[in-house]
Amino acid sequence: MMRKYGKRGQMHTIEALIALVLIIGAVTFASQMSPKQVYTGGDVKTQLFLYGKDFLNLLDMERKNHTSWLYHQINGAVNGSGWDAAANITNEWLNTSLNEKGVFCKVEIVNLTADGINVVNSNASFGEPPKEAVTVSKLVTLVKPIRVYEVRLTLWYA
Repeated sequence: MMRKYGKRGQMHTIEALIALVLIIGAVTFASQMSPKQVYTGGDVKTQLFLYGKDFLNLLDMERKNHTSWLYHQINGAVNGSGWDAAANITNEWLNTSLNEKGVFCKVEIVNLTADGINVVNSNASFGEPPKEAVTVSKLVTLVKPIRVYEVRLTLWYA
């Protein structure tokens, strides 16, 4: 005697296959997201470079009056008021979580002229950087008269 099979049994099988495919897909995706390489020295330098670039870009964000915090620091340091822009930038670095993670910095304000390069202001609160340090720079242009300054941020792990 033959038994009639209900459609309900087939539905459970199809649902089980779909669930199996989803589980295999999730495991495959998760295994692809795990790191494939151990970080090397080049990766650390790249990370330091990105930290520095992001930090200087944040300080140089444009305000409503078309200037930035970094612009005012440089202007205050070079207009004869005795403003210590390098120390102020270093203090901003101390407010980040990177300092707590062992990333240290040296800040230099450099005047770029036709005669050459002149260091206007410098702060090395953490000492001189090792030769493995990474230097990131940002140009700041002052108007009236037009002068170009370079903010150099040298970063390293201690």
